[in-house]
Amino acid sequence: MTIEVLILHYIQEKRRKPHHANELLDYIQNEYVNGKLSILQYRSLCQDLYLRGANPTTSG
Repeated sequence: MTIEVLILHYIQEKRRKPHHANELLDYIQNEYVNGKLSILQYRSLCQDLYLRGANPTTSG
């Protein structure tokens, strides 16, 4: 899954655009816990979100 596809899934579920990468980080953490993302997808998306400014210490 790419960040672009992730954003589309986020918008579809939340009915709004994410305002910050931390919102997407929270979203993928929830998706991973609920079994909707594999560990490989989760780690890849985390890496990309960290590069885009997500901060794991302030997320969630």
